[in-house]
Amino acid sequence: MDDFDSGDGTTGFADGELDALAAELDELAESASDPWDLLQRLTTAHTKPGLQVERTPGLVMAERALSYDFEAQPSKYGAITLGLRFSSAAGDWPPALDVVDDGEKTFWADLADRLTHPLPRAQFSDLALTTGKRTGLASATSLTEAYLALGGDRDLEPYFRASCLRRAWSLARQFSLPSEANARRMLFELAQRFVVTSDVPAGVLFRPVEPLAVPPRTADFADPDRSDVVELVDAIEDAHGSSPTVLEAVFEVREQLATTPEERDSARRSLVNGYLGLAESSDGLLRMSWLREAAAAAQKYGLTDLREAAVTLLQTISVDDLGLNSITTDLLLPRHAFDGRLSRFRWSRDALSALEIWLAGPPLTGSYQANLAKARELSSGGAVQLVSRIEISPEGLPIRSSAGPESAANEMLERLELMAAKTYSIMVANELESIRTEYGETTVEALAKHLATRFGSDFELATALGEAVASFWDGRYADAGRAAFPLVEAGARGVLLAIGEPLFRIETGDAEGHFPSLEVYAERLEVNGFDQDWLRTLRNPVATLRNAIAHGHKLSLGREEAALLLRVAALLVTLSSPRATAASRSEVLSRLRDPIGYVAQGASLVRRWSLVWVHQSGASFGSLGGVLARLSQFLPKRRG
Repeated sequence: MDDFDSGDGTTGFADGELDALAAELDELAESASDPWDLLQRLTTAHTKPGLQVERTPGLVMAERALSYDFEAQPSKYGAITLGLRFSSAAGDWPPALDVVDDGEKTFWADLADRLTHPLPRAQFSDLALTTGKRTGLASATSLTEAYLALGGDRDLEPYFRASCLRRAWSLARQFSLPSEANARRMLFELAQRFVVTSDVPAGVLFRPVEPLAVPPRTADFADPDRSDVVELVDAIEDAHGSSPTVLEAVFEVREQLATTPEERDSARRSLVNGYLGLAESSDGLLRMSWLREAAAAAQKYGLTDLREAAVTLLQTISVDDLGLNSITTDLLLPRHAFDGRLSRFRWSRDALSALEIWLAGPPLTGSYQANLAKARELSSGGAVQLVSRIEISPEGLPIRSSAGPESAANEMLERLELMAAKTYSIMVANELESIRTEYGETTVEALAKHLATRFGSDFELATALGEAVASFWDGRYADAGRAAFPLVEAGARGVLLAIGEPLFRIETGDAEGHFPSLEVYAERLEVNGFDQDWLRTLRNPVATLRNAIAHGHKLSLGREEAALLLRVAALLVTLSSPRATAASRSEVLSRLRDPIGYVAQGASLVRRWSLVWVHQSGASFGSLGGVLARLSQFLPKRRG
């Protein structure tokens, strides 16, 4: 560990050692363009054959001192100070100035007194002032003048020159020095040179500009005055405004310069119009992204007309305009793979007992824990989790944005669940069809009476479920699915009312009293211990379908979608109870925690082992590379 504190606040270095190191730094600085360049030259000078570096304590402390760079002071617009910025990949070297030991700070201050070249002398003197080893107006004045001299040296790197002038301006304001005016003048002249220079990086271009937007602390806004700075910013926009980074930086400076609501509004409108201009010159996903930025910025600043303009343009983009490609895979599976669970129904005696077996099937999204583990595995370590992501609706509109590894895992989880739900829905639909094929259709009344008698379900809900199943058997899948939607909510509401959940929202103002949404029911079911796997089914495919239908984004339902909704509705109707009494509360709670166990018990089914096709992750059925695995399933009890 590089720690050379002598323990008494001194460096432990003889004057001769300090003099030698100072002389070496002064000599190397003659050809250096900034402190980082000087750092590389210093280390190279001490590198022997075989890349062996002489790691003396003094060298290590000098290297660390030269690795600090200027960073912004968040509370003071335009001001900078020495700190950590792109000095190490993890930001852990050099150490933060507040944890550097006292002996090393003293070493920096003593070395600064011996340096003569302005480049290293300014760096070490600034460290001494920043860490409190040098104080007072004289030290600040001397350092400010040194930075002004460096800022005027055209042989130095442009970014470093601008940074020196900006640091001089920051010190002048901090210590109320008259040199603030000189710093502003030099910053303005350097900024003017940058404007007419092509290919100047935005970080360099705006380095001398941002302080100019701040009114002088001890004098009038002059030399340059406010109008001069406004013209400078306009010139930057004209010469370099095609870059989004420049567009946003120009906005920040203009907003800082604004003194009236009208000027502030103009700056904000310029930003939004800039985004719209970028969208106009783009196509596909990039056009959609800039229109989204424009709409978001306009909404943030209350620019209703520009927001409406951006949204109107956004709505004109079709999915075909986005240039998206579909990846399809053909997979040939034997029929018995998809129909592998039908053998369970051979134990049934009639349609009603077959429906009992159907009710005891697994959750349509598979195992939540298995899906989550697979989602984390698939989303970790890839480029997707490192970038911002936008989810696009079937209409080609952005509906959700996210960033970071955690949200990437959640999005992958939702995809896996939807894939599992689509596959399981095929199986559930096949099972319903097979019941009709084998036994014919049962009457709605018979089904309702059976559910009410066997499971204690609410008779009215059971009747509605019977009608929905009958629609499915008639091939009216859209009707069956639409009938199942209210049954999902009604079933969930009935279960929650049975355990005494306070659901009803009383009237407030003009809003009438009402029961809440399905998502609220899902939240309360989760609080009361509802089976996690079924909760995910309720939240992902069911809620997604419900919202798509309710808002007109999906106008019809197919066979598998109807079967999915019927399966969830049937489970919740089966769990519902017509009696919301204290005696039934504990019973309903137990149903929530193990819904399939409850249904299986009522249907006289027991858990047994069998071989079934599952997803390669073990999470759900239906994917390339499916494998055989042993899973616990509910089968009818053996008789005799």
